[in-house]
Amino acid sequence: MQATENRNKIMKKLETSLRFQLHEKLEEYYVPIVDKQTDHVIKEIPPRKMLDLYASIIESIGIMVDDKI
Repeated sequence: MQATENRNKIMKKLETSLRFQLHEKLEEYYVPIVDKQTDHVIKEIPPRKMLDLYASIIESIGIMVDDKI
């Protein structure tokens, strides 16, 4: 019983949620890990800044193709 209560206390401290978000330019998903109490992003997998950098590199060298006809 004590072990269960201890585990519940630990898990309560780890109250996080996952959100799947689409990176608009790359049309790829990334996952922010968010603290439920503060709604603060703890970590992103992969980091959005890296996706932004990758998108800007692709855009600057002209690899990104517009699919509109």
